[in-house]
Amino acid sequence: MNEPRRHGPIASLIIGVWNAINFTRRLVLNLLFLLVLVLLLAALLHDRELAPVEANTTLVIAPRGQIVEQFTCDAFSRFMARNSDSDRCREVRLRDLLASLDAARTDPNINRVALYLDELGPSGFATLREVASALAAVRAAHKQVIAYGDNYSQGQYMLAAQADEIYLDPMSQGGVQLTGLASYRQYFRTALQDKLGVDVRLFKVGTFKSAAEPFILDAASPEAKEADLFWMGDVWQRMLADIGKARGLAPAALQTYADTLPAEVAASQGDLARLALDQKLVTGLKTREEVDALLTQRGVADANAEDGYRSIALDDYVTRLSGDGSRPDSRPAVAVVVAEGEIAGGKQPPGKIGGDSTADLLEQARDDDGVKAVVLRVNSPGGEVFASERI
Repeated sequence: MNEPRRHGPIASLIIGVWNAINFTRRLVLNLLFLLVLVLLLAALLHDRELAPVEANTTLVIAPRGQIVEQFTCDAFSRFMARNSDSDRCREVRLRDLLASLDAARTDPNINRVALYLDELGPSGFATLREVASALAAVRAAHKQVIAYGDNYSQGQYMLAAQADEIYLDPMSQGGVQLTGLASYRQYFRTALQDKLGVDVRLFKVGTFKSAAEPFILDAASPEAKEADLFWMGDVWQRMLADIGKARGLAPAALQTYADTLPAEVAASQGDLARLALDQKLVTGLKTREEVDALLTQRGVADANAEDGYRSIALDDYVTRLSGDGSRPDSRPAVAVVVAEGEIAGGKQPPGKIGGDSTADLLEQARDDDGVKAVVLRVNSPGGEVFASERI
């Protein structure tokens, strides 16, 4: 009989260490697999066990991240982001917001909407106007809209302005930041040509084509300034008009607030919360706990709820809307194709516009006999010419 091979002490040590490493690797992978499995099962069970919305419920909208036309991350990544402190994949889909507000407007069980806007990221002006219009429709249906924030950026305040009542934390360090719009660009002509000796030749068509100006100038051209002032002035005036209409304030008064903000801050001795209240930009100064107590008083107390009152979060309300069991509409359809992000060639993932992938969607809509019209929603800074021609 052959005796088992014996290893020396050094070889035995190496083999033992390797086996330990291999065991640890398998253990970690198995634990990660079990964790993912548990999270998926929890998500599935959560969706299945959604109870119907009870009477006198408050719809809580606390968006985290940017409002987008389409998600740039997959469903699992978004689920993980919602349950962690990671900033990645924090997005709110515009159509979910609009659908929820439209449903809440006519839902007899939803009595009010609470806006918590501190974690709302920078979003496009047109996007914010759509959400603001939906909030105004909720108010027009005689349902309360209450907003709270530690501070309000311009974008956040565009939405908060649509509320019946706006509350700001008394210890706010930012107040209401209505400061206007600006455009800052870096210019490299001196560095490229004078210091590095790079010879730049620019070919362009059109007086107002300024994308490549930083390579040949040290400051914005008069045409670039004219173009920027034109669009920024238009957006700013529309923003002031929208906020003024919602708050019952003259746009000129809001303009004065923005123009004299540094002096007003000094006069208020840095108390930005009191300044916002004095300027009638907010209804009152309350802490988050005081706002929760107010909503509990006006709604229904719920000892099991995190905030103390009967409420439903935006994500849960969206889930109920998507799973209401309604039959598909048999009428001819209008296809909606979303084109968001920079335009590039080929097939691109969500968050970018692909010349081929977007064109394929349009071709599918064209060939579908059930589709009688197409809405193309574009939110893009531009990009490749050939990809644009393909679309």
